[in-house]
Order: sequence, then structure tokens, then C-alpha cells
Amino acid sequence: MSTSSIFVVDSTARRTQVKVTPGKYLREVLEEACRSRKLNPEGYTLRTQNNKTLDLSQPFRLSGLSAGAKLQLVQASRSPSVVSVALQLPESEGGGRIEDKFPSTTSLWLLLRKFEDGVAGSARKLNITQRGVPSGSTGAGRLLYEQPCLNIMGRTMESFVNLQKTLAQLGYNSGSVLVRLTFAKTEQPLEEAMQEITTYFASIDGTSAGTGSGASHSVGVADVLAVNGGRPNAEADNAAALPEAPGPERNEDVPIVDGPTAPTIENDVLASSTITDPDTSTTEPSTESASTMNGISVYRPPSSSTPAAALAPDDPSVFEPHIEHAKAHQAALERAGRNTRLLSDRELAEQEAERQEKLATVQSVRIRVRYPDQYSLVITMTNTDTAADLYSKVMDTLTAAPEPFELRYLGSKGHQTLPNSPSQRLVRDMGFRGGVVVTIGWSPDASLQARQGPSLKAEYRAQAQELKVDLAERQAEGQAAHKAAMAKPEKVEGKKENKARGDVEAKMKKFLGFGKK
Repeated sequence: MSTSSIFVVDSTARRTQVKVTPGKYLREVLEEACRSRKLNPEGYTLRTQNNKTLDLSQPFRLSGLSAGAKLQLVQASRSPSVVSVALQLPESEGGGRIEDKFPSTTSLWLLLRKFEDGVAGSARKLNITQRGVPSGSTGAGRLLYEQPCLNIMGRTMESFVNLQKTLAQLGYNSGSVLVRLTFAKTEQPLEEAMQEITTYFASIDGTSAGTGSGASHSVGVADVLAVNGGRPNAEADNAAALPEAPGPERNEDVPIVDGPTAPTIENDVLASSTITDPDTSTTEPSTESASTMNGISVYRPPSSSTPAAALAPDDPSVFEPHIEHAKAHQAALERAGRNTRLLSDRELAEQEAERQEKLATVQSVRIRVRYPDQYSLVITMTNTDTAADLYSKVMDTLTAAPEPFELRYLGSKGHQTLPNSPSQRLVRDMGFRGGVVVTIGWSPDASLQARQGPSLKAEYRAQAQELKVDLAERQAEGQAAHKAAMAKPEKVEGKKENKARGDVEAKMKKFLGFGKK
């Protein structure tokens, strides 16, 4: 089989050479390039030099790329996209296809479980993951496990390790995919297979799956969600996956909301003005209604892999362009074609002084801490608290304390690690204000038990409650704020443009001598 090379260039212009064969999938190219740069492939994608995003599910021979091609390694959207999945049933299950839509972060096992329980596709319940066949040819003997085998566009996924992979890990981040289901008789007893399923898919919290028909629900959606939520099994090939990337940081006028009920959004650290977008604006229940412990609000992990905002019906009028959109687009084109100069030292100093003046008025900051097992806490820190104080408070809530960990957040320079320093103040030095989201990530020196076990202490988990959001109200507020924000800059830009044009005309008249007698 012929082998060629392609090159992957990251944002720092460093080039990585990847050897490819005609049958090598582009997702494997992405993983190899990220591995050489010590990056998490879940947060990146590949584009061509023409800025076209590649379909990572395609093999190299069908991608349209040639040997020696140069690809760009760019950051992918942090929000899971929707993939339409059609499951082709075998004749033993009546044949035909059942279809449904899933987030790209859904694992193959969870996909089968949802089709099996009638949660997706149709109300008809199936037996896909708990099948047993007699070992004897006469229908008698010990029950042997019948393994589900998936054929996805020519790739066969039949082991428990492969079934832990998500749609995104197979390169499917959008569009549709056909999954053909078959069953293969194994020599493994059914009860041993059930026990092995618990090894790969059962919750680490101690929920064990039984055998027989009762095991169908004990090894189910909640267990797989626990694995996909940040506690992978040690033997799986995604055991070293990084925790969920830090979420958005919001202005102090916009409350924090947890990921289970709202789509993930990305913003730079705390812009001085906030535009409330109808698709991302959500609110958090008041602290009086939330379960609190030592002044800390505790929220449970998401009960569904699909954000609540994605389940709400879309209003067609939202997608209709208005005159404000046209004006904003035209103004953006004019600004992009206008020559600009770099700020002087004096202007930079004025900007920094203005920023420090705003930070001086901040008395407290609300910090939402995301744990690897998808629990979240909301902690209020004062303007005198340091980064070390936040680390200390988080350490007190960890079951695996004092295992080493890091706190990560999305700053003005991208994803950053919060230094565990007693001299770095959260507000004055780190620029925190309003609502900030930080994510716990285990350090490389942390033990395997800490990575796989429950992160939050039992007394905090007992006080946790579900986070509920009124999406309709927040969407209406977001649309109003968005329209108001779009209308304001145009007037300012118009005045500046007219003034600049007038100055140029006056200078030209003076230069050419117009108006002189």
C-alpha cells in the first residue's frame, strides 16, 4: 500500500508531518497531529488552505487531498453539534431503519441504549446490548453473549473499547450517518459479559449492573453519561482524555448558568459591555432557592446529553434579516477595509487605567467551578481574595484531596491555567469580575483513583439540586438586548466617518489653494 505525507500547520506556524495511506481516516490524521503537539484532539479540527473545513470521517483517498497537502489545525466549536443517525436493524429485529438526532459527543454504546430503550427512533423497545444465545445446537446449554457489531461507513466497531468512542471521535460532527447493526455469537458466558460491561460502562459511584433481564437498566444511560462526562475507564483508549474545557465567562450583569440546561458559549474574559444573545442567554436560579452549604450553591450533573436550549422549538422570525443586520454588515466591511494604526503608549496606558478603574469598583465575583464528574458549585469571592484562596476552597470540596489539580479558565489569551499564588488577586490581578467559569483538571501526578472516582464530596452531592432555566424569558430578553446593541454603534460610526471625511476635504482644499483670492 502506497504511503505519502501531508503537513498540518498550527496557529504558531509550526508544521507537523503526518504519513498517510489511502485508507487512513482524517480523524486519525488530526489525532496524530494533536498528539505530537500535546493537544486534545476534541478541541480542534482540520481545514484546507482555502479555509474549508474537512470531513474527518472520510478516508484520505476520498478527501480530495493530494500528497504533500498543507492543512490548518484550528480550534473547533466547543458546543456539540447535531448528527442525524440512522440505525439499520438486522432481520432478526424486523429489519428496517430507525432514525434520530444525537449530539456529536454521544458514545456508540449510549446510542444503542437509547434506541434499545425506545427513547430514540421509535417507541418500540429492542434488545441490543443484553442478548444471550444457548451454547447448544438444540436450544439447550449455557447462555452465551451475543455481541452487537456496528458497521459505520465501512468501519467495524464490535469491541467494548470501540463502543466507548463518540460520534465526534469517529469524525462525525455534522450531517448524517448510517449505522448497520449485526450480532456476533461469542464464546463468553452471558453473566461474564454483563460483568465486563460494568467494567467499561457502569458508573464509578458504585452502581453495579446485575445479570439477566434486570441488568438492562442498571447498565444504562446514566452510567454511560458518567463515563462520557469525564470519568473514562482506565482500560479504554479515551482514558487519558482531558476534562471538559472551560466554559464561558460572563459579565456581572448576566448570571451564570450550568451546562446541562444551556448551550456552551465562548467569550473573551468579561467584555466591558454585554450583548445578550437569544441562543446563549440563560439565567441561574437565585441562591435562596438553590441548595447551599457553607454559602456554596451545588448543582447536579446534566440529566440529558442534549442541552435544554437545543430542545426548544426555533422561532422562524429570528432568522429573518432586518435593516439593522444589513447596516451592521456594511459597517463591518467598511471598518475591515480602512487602514488602522497601532495604539500609542499613551493610549495603551489610558486603556489600562480605565480597566483598573472598572476593576476597582468590583466588590465580589461569582465563580462557577465545574468538576470532572459534571457537578458544579457557585462560590462568591471578594475583591481581596487571591488565587490561592480559591484553590483552598476547591480543595476542601474534593473527595480525592490533597491530590494535585489545576483550575483552568477562558481568559483574554485563550485557555489559561489559574496560578496557585497567594499574591495574585482574582479581581485586581487576574481581571475576574461578574461571573467566571473555571474547570478542574487533574494534574499529571494525580492518581488513577482520583481521576476515576467521584470528584465532589458526598456531603456536597447530597445537597445538590437540578438547575432549571426559563429559556423563553431569557430568549426574549436576549433578542431585545441584541437589537439595542446593534443599533447603537451605527450612530457613533456615522459621526466619526462624517467628521473624518470633513477633515480630509478641508485639508485638500487648503492644500490646493481653494478659497483664496
